[in-house]
Amino acid sequence: MQEAAHPALMTFREDFIDTCGFRIKYLELGQGTPVVILSCIMWEISKLRDALARMYRVVVLELPGFGSSPVNNDSSSTKDLANIVAQATEIIVPEKYTLIGTSFGANVALWQTLQAPEQVEALVLISPTALHPRGDLATDNPMEMAKQLLAHPENSPGISHIDPDTIAREHELVGRLGGGTHDAEMEARLNQIQCPALVMFGSQDQLVATEAASIYRREIPNSNVSIVYDAGHLIGAERPEALINTVVDYVERRETFIVSRESRIINP
Repeated sequence: MQEAAHPALMTFREDFIDTCGFRIKYLELGQGTPVVILSCIMWEISKLRDALARMYRVVVLELPGFGSSPVNNDSSSTKDLANIVAQATEIIVPEKYTLIGTSFGANVALWQTLQAPEQVEALVLISPTALHPRGDLATDNPMEMAKQLLAHPENSPGISHIDPDTIAREHELVGRLGGGTHDAEMEARLNQIQCPALVMFGSQDQLVATEAASIYRREIPNSNVSIVYDAGHLIGAERPEALINTVVDYVERRETFIVSRESRIINP
């Protein structure tokens, strides 16, 4: 077990990496074994990021076309985007790392793991939409989005503060890259993922069909599935403690992560 760093000693750094014609922003916090996070909604994973940074070197990459980055008209697929991110990650983190992805970022993380298996030593997928999504978000309106993303939208005002133009731009990109459709090629290649993997879904996720969880569990050889009670698609916004406790425990233990021997499904 790594010794936790005192919060006051952690330094936060923002920088950019230029690769494949993209200027990619990343945030770096903490020291130790590297953990790389791919996220489409930065505020949703901020608490998890900070918790991990007490024990690890955490690098959060902003996917090209998301957040404050310029419009991405060049990427042609999720697989293509993952290749760009994998090359950027290799420059920033040349050693092996744990890779964490949330929502569409988890889809990118899946492809990145397949493309760079020698670098990704553990994988955490939070609400991936690669398999059996129930379609893309039906609206660009922040308040309507909250109803689809959260089990209790009235308790999480964060979405309402996101710029509608940014939402529309990201929504268009995800749709163009196939984020709202089932990735049959990915499903066929899940058995090629050899590193330990944790897959997490909220029990009330409206964006992904319930059978997706069992497919990940069945097809990824060394995997665990966690179903988080009373949470929608954005687990970090509604059940941050459950998300943090489960992910931090998994990143630390990996092979010895304690779950039910019968199903390997846990319910924090």
